[in-house]
Amino acid sequence: MTCIVCKKGSTQPGTTTVSIDKGATIVVIRDVPAEICSTCGEEYIDAHIMKDVEKLVASAQKAGLNIAIQQFNAA
Repeated sequence: MTCIVCKKGSTQPGTTTVSIDKGATIVVIRDVPAEICSTCGEEYIDAHIMKDVEKLVASAQKAGLNIAIQQFNAA
């Protein structure tokens, strides 16, 4: 797809790191699948991938973690 930010690049499959600060918990998730613009680097994450990311955040919160660094694994 054409990047909606720079309107010049096209996206390619890749991975990114997502950081989420929610309540008392900060979660860093590595190797999250994304479409990444070849020109500006803007990252696009599908809704179904974000649901898996949200599950990882909820799991870290439930465990009472203040900081968690996790590898992405599709549920």
